[in-house]
Amino acid sequence: MSDDKNVKIEFLIVGQGLAGSLLAWRLIQLGRSVLVVDPCLEQTASRTAAGLINPITGKRLVKTVNVERYLPEAVTLYDELGVFFDRPFLHAIAQVRLFKSTDEVAQWEKRHTQRDYAPFLGRRFAAKERPEFSNNSRGGFEQKHCGYLDTVSLLDQLREFFVDKGCFVKGRVDLNGLVDDGLPIHWQGYTVDKLVFCDGYQLQNNHWFSWLPLQAVQGEIFTLKTDQPLPKQMVQFGKWLLPLGQGRFKLGATWQWTPLDMKPTNKGERELFDACYKHFPNFQTAQLIEKKVGIRPGTRDRRPFLGSHPHVKRLAVFNGFGSKGSLMIPWYADCFARYLTSGDPLPASVDIKRYVDDCPTR
Repeated sequence: MSDDKNVKIEFLIVGQGLAGSLLAWRLIQLGRSVLVVDPCLEQTASRTAAGLINPITGKRLVKTVNVERYLPEAVTLYDELGVFFDRPFLHAIAQVRLFKSTDEVAQWEKRHTQRDYAPFLGRRFAAKERPEFSNNSRGGFEQKHCGYLDTVSLLDQLREFFVDKGCFVKGRVDLNGLVDDGLPIHWQGYTVDKLVFCDGYQLQNNHWFSWLPLQAVQGEIFTLKTDQPLPKQMVQFGKWLLPLGQGRFKLGATWQWTPLDMKPTNKGERELFDACYKHFPNFQTAQLIEKKVGIRPGTRDRRPFLGSHPHVKRLAVFNGFGSKGSLMIPWYADCFARYLTSGDPLPASVDIKRYVDDCPTR
């Protein structure tokens, strides 16, 4: 791109993961001028993730806060994109969770009586009802409103869309070259009103926003193929198994705080396979097709980072969605797009103002 070219745009979005892509889509639908910049790496958090949507998670079977808002918006947006690109991206799939302990059984008994959990918890089943699982199974329960997003396909389609509209550049943004004196930002011949960082865990290397308490965590996900019958549902058993059809399934995921080096580990492989074989001993002959590693951009309070820099208002962040991005990003993309274009207030729980005391003055 020639530097003597001066193209004015409203929003430069750094990162074409799920967060940056859906935010860009929303802004474009609102008629705003957008430029998406991404280095086009083959292995990123969004392209590694299985795109799972699961409203009830964790050992204590906790319902995701505000899932009643997130889920309808996610379904609506992914269906909208499916119609636009003439292919499905969101796949509803039943899910079962196997009990790992008597404590989890007790948690299910507790949650099963809570009215706000009723839409998401299905029936409990005994081990003998599900012979496809190991004889060591304690049984489990069904979960409702689950599914997975074909994230790679969606990101590929959106990138092609951005390229066709002339609003995508393969590259990186040099943070040292940004203007911070209140004037418009200039980057490679573009004049930018607002720059939004949607580049995942790389935020921790961004001196403008490194004061935000990002908690990056690395994870591995495998794709395998077997000639044994696969379950028809996604199965949670401490790890998870996602059937893809034609004998293929995904197995995940690991959690590793250090090092963050994007390299698969022998420890991670043993961890995944040991958990899988415990419940699915027939899969020991499955063929390993692919290993993927990604670094999730989690946060200290498990809430995303949205908002403008306290002192440099032309810089903003839309980041920190962790492992629940497929579920949460659609609602927040709409929320943040309205904030950027109309000045609508952000929910205080995700506004980065909650950490303003940690921000250096310059």
